Amino acid sequence: MRHAILAILLAAPTVTGDPAPVGARMQNVNVHLGSGIELRIATLYGRLARSNPGTPPTFDDVGSYVIEIDSARFAMTPDSLTNLMNNYVFADAKAPITHLKVEVEGSELKQSGTLRKGIDVPFSIRAQISATRDGRIRLHPTSMKAAGFVSKRVLDFFGLELEKLIKVNANSPVKVDGDDLLLDPEHLLPPPRIRGKLTRTWIADGLIMEQFGPDKPAHAIAPPPGHFPNYMFYRGGTLRFGKLTMSDTDLLLVDEDPKDAFDFSPEHYNDQLTAGYSKNTRDHGLITHMPDFDDLTRAQR
Repeated sequence: MRHAILAILLAAPTVTGDPAPVGARMQNVNVHLGSGIELRIATLYGRLARSNPGTPPTFDDVGSYVIEIDSARFAMTPDSLTNLMNNYVFADAKAPITHLKVEVEGSELKQSGTLRKGIDVPFSIRAQISATRDGRIRLHPTSMKAAGFVSKRVLDFFGLELEKLIKVNANSPVKVDGDDLLLDPEHLLPPPRIRGKLTRTWIADGLIMEQFGPDKPAHAIAPPPGHFPNYMFYRGGTLRFGKLTMSDTDLLLVDEDPKDAFDFSPEHYNDQLTAGYSKNTRDHGLITHMPDFDDLTRAQR
């Protein structure tokens, strides 16, 4: 009996915790997410977590990982936000809003477009931007017009809140609360997905700014060796890219031209890799110098 129990214990699989994530640290990086959408990352502290426990984060599959954020500061231009809403959030043929255009006017956002209400109704909204307690972006209208002349005051008189004018899909990252639009930043962007709590959002220098977590994280991987103003640094865990798999990852992607931000495309990262050069470190890490993605695209025209 004792031998039988011992045999069962020896045959039982070893139970382990979740695989270690890959620590991530970024500074001055502009990430191209496709369809004219660009996210400007001033700083980011966090990690790449597996979407599937059996598959490590893989650069060739942006769905294989989630960027878990401890602290980050992002910015987006009005043009990028316009492309995000038209080409991704409201790209469906049955979307309630089309031809949306986002502009910055002082400390407010101006949004204009077309509402689908049986007939197309042009609208324009000026809105204040803020963060909700649960980490969503709130757009609160200060003025609103429909059909070019029906003002927010008239709409309020007839009890026509934005909630009654716009019907969004239940799975949409956009929700309507009375006259306010609520945007969920964790589901607003194309992959790779992000996970973190928005703590502040505001407008500065014509850009939409977002702060995730505190200004400085309580814990973060050490900065990479050397003095690099623009970089993406990955440390620990397992990371795949191309035919390579790094264990106890030590990978530093460096901007070849530090005079401006590191322009990076997850979709075309291999083109940037092959156009750059790499160097091994004494600690068996890898430093890769890469040209900016926009420099590559200009050279190919």
